[in-house]
Amino acid sequence: MRLLPLLLLPLHLASAGTFFWATDMHVDIWGELGNPSDEICAWTPSAQLQSAVAAMSSIDAAPDFILCSGDIVHFPNRNSSDLSKDVVLQTHTAFTDYIRASFPSTPLYSALGNHDLHPSNNWPTNVEDSSWLYSHLSEIWSPFLPASSLDQLSKTGYYAVDASPTLRIITLNTNYWTVYNTGLPWDTGVAETQFAWLESELQRAAADDKRVYINGHHPAVGVHVEGGVEVGGLWPLYQQRFAMLHQQFAASIAASFFGHDHVDETRLVRSCTFESGNPDPDSSSVNSCSGDASGVVYVGQALTNCHTPAFRAWEYDVASAALTDYTQYAMKTDEATGELSWPEQYTWSAAYDAMADLSPASWQAEIERMQSNWTAFEAFTERRGVGCDKGDEKCRTFTLCNYLFGSGHAELLDCLYSGL
Repeated sequence: MRLLPLLLLPLHLASAGTFFWATDMHVDIWGELGNPSDEICAWTPSAQLQSAVAAMSSIDAAPDFILCSGDIVHFPNRNSSDLSKDVVLQTHTAFTDYIRASFPSTPLYSALGNHDLHPSNNWPTNVEDSSWLYSHLSEIWSPFLPASSLDQLSKTGYYAVDASPTLRIITLNTNYWTVYNTGLPWDTGVAETQFAWLESELQRAAADDKRVYINGHHPAVGVHVEGGVEVGGLWPLYQQRFAMLHQQFAASIAASFFGHDHVDETRLVRSCTFESGNPDPDSSSVNSCSGDASGVVYVGQALTNCHTPAFRAWEYDVASAALTDYTQYAMKTDEATGELSWPEQYTWSAAYDAMADLSPASWQAEIERMQSNWTAFEAFTERRGVGCDKGDEKCRTFTLCNYLFGSGHAELLDCLYSGL
């Protein structure tokens, strides 16, 4: 796949666009490359991150933008006594500087993960308690965002931005919807406010005739499956509400990008049916969310040392914002010299040759094909980084049901019951 520096062309003359996508960097600014204790899961020495960014630049020096799905910050146990707000800010600044040094003219659009604030995970439901972080990010990301986006970011940690005349990127702060944020059961106001904001942004995009990429950290549908089930994502109610909003604005939403689970996955947002015939978030009128796929959720392989660190280069149609292809690059370490390289891991158009395109319908057909085709399923899980033992039908059933029906837990359980 050859990536063209489209920023050198007038936007209206460019039919193909490119962007990079990375997630879960977990940067350890004190970590040493080559030190085994600093190169374990969820820790990334600065030199490893810089190597990845340099590799991106060598692949495409002028992408349209860089998308990041959160967890920029992380600290190993040896630094626990050094944790402070200042160090969190220092890491965010260092990460931003790495990007700007290699891509001085390329905007960075980043979401926030559960590790990007101190203390981690339990993000305050009073957004003013996080203003020390949000105000800092609005300063260091000011080269990438207009004033209106910076104002929203400085208050809430989420924002929307026009990446082109035809594309709007809506960046969520999914920390306000997560199961392990223990403040949410007592104060759901921050969650409700973000849903209202998301709906208003989707309405605005539809009125402006723009397509939308949704970017966030915790996947909006499904659960994490790896040696068991980890329920560390969104509250089931919020997953269903996301699916309902997605269905309402499916014509505007081109794709969604999330991280957190550290594996390469594709999940579907399914259409719902309602007793009243229309979505009603204030009632229990949902009959089922098992209709045709209304959208695709991409979950990114981590750039940190969990499985194989990787990043992705996307191609898309500028006019429609439809995704057209991608190539994933994975880290390789020379055993003799310790030198890092980032060769191609796979390209979608070659790896998924049974698919006509990257549409929701095509992904639904591909995942359904894997239900009866072990060869296709094993190829998928090899790319994912975590698979099922040959013949383990329970593992395959759970994995594929999660991809097919992650937007509704009742539908997921029905799929499991039918397939086991």
